[in-house]
Amino acid sequence: MEPLKHEPLMEALGLTQEPLGIFYTDRQPSSGYAPRAQVPLGRLAEAPDGEMHWNSCVLGKVRRACRENKAAYFDHTRYGCLGGAFFMGFKPHYEDFEPDLLSTGIPGRFEGERYVDGPETGKAFYDGFEPPRATGRFLVTQPLGLFKKDEQPELVAFFPGPGALIGLNGLTTFVTRDPQAVCTPFGMACCNLIAWPRKLLCMGEQKAVVGCFDINGLKYLKTGGLTYVVPFSLFKKMVAVWPESVLGTRAWKRLKISTDWS
Repeated sequence: MEPLKHEPLMEALGLTQEPLGIFYTDRQPSSGYAPRAQVPLGRLAEAPDGEMHWNSCVLGKVRRACRENKAAYFDHTRYGCLGGAFFMGFKPHYEDFEPDLLSTGIPGRFEGERYVDGPETGKAFYDGFEPPRATGRFLVTQPLGLFKKDEQPELVAFFPGPGALIGLNGLTTFVTRDPQAVCTPFGMACCNLIAWPRKLLCMGEQKAVVGCFDINGLKYLKTGGLTYVVPFSLFKKMVAVWPESVLGTRAWKRLKISTDWS
């Protein structure tokens, strides 16, 4: 990837953390964080029930690596949890228990998350989603400054607070000329970080996805923080034209000075 001078954009947004690039590759990072290895996805039926349901949250690994300016990576054995494996495109199907987890739970086994009103609604969500399949052996997330010349992100993620979110919303609308370019679809933390942006991109949509309305993922973000993910192609346009948008106005500069929203 050729270097992009995105630092002025980040300064205008009031963000100090470098954006995160997300991509698939067949090359394992030489260093970084990954979940511990579990039963390979093709052999889940061989594992005793319950042993492979949860290891670590995808967003937790991503945020830890990001804070330390390192890569986080995942594959068919280091996927964190089965929901993460599904939304990252490593596993083509969801598990039978996941609609129950999303809704009312299973008495005596686990409490439901109550995002939807029942297992039938949860099943309809999973049946209708179909995340894009992984296009490489590894899914890698890393700060843009770590990309090699022969690497290019598919997606770029920000972790904005309320003020930066306002600026990103305005900039995205300015670049795309689309008043519906910023969307907030339902999904777990890894779903809105990876699966929804990729799904929309595969549909030919230049959309930003706001996420982490998942209460299990909130602990990995700053208070008031969310995820904001755009295609790399859109990010390049944002870097190029941001001074012409709301971010270049006196009103925005006054807002930055008078608040700590970033």
